[in-house]
Amino acid sequence: MKRGEIWTLQADGYASKPRPVVIVQSDAVDRFDSVITCLLTSYDSSDIDTRVRLEPSPENGLNKVSYVMTDKIVTVDRKLLGYQVGVVDDAAMANIGRQLMRVLGLL
Repeated sequence: MKRGEIWTLQADGYASKPRPVVIVQSDAVDRFDSVITCLLTSYDSSDIDTRVRLEPSPENGLNKVSYVMTDKIVTVDRKLLGYQVGVVDDAAMANIGRQLMRVLGLL
């Protein structure tokens, strides 16, 4: 599992149904049982400036416009991740990183 990959998260306390997440933790800390992710939603979140819009593409594997909820940072057990859907492109991942810094007060 690598930063920028989109995976399915099984329904659990984090989500009422299986949903995609993007891995946001550094690849340098991949030896832990948990992984830091941001939830995705297909709900139109264009009015929330910390959410990053992703257009569906063959690379990211999404079938509809989705928003990375950088305000919904979730650390999950790797066992709860199902399968890899795709990968976020570099430009979108850079935007996700900037929004995470805003949300966490690091800017």
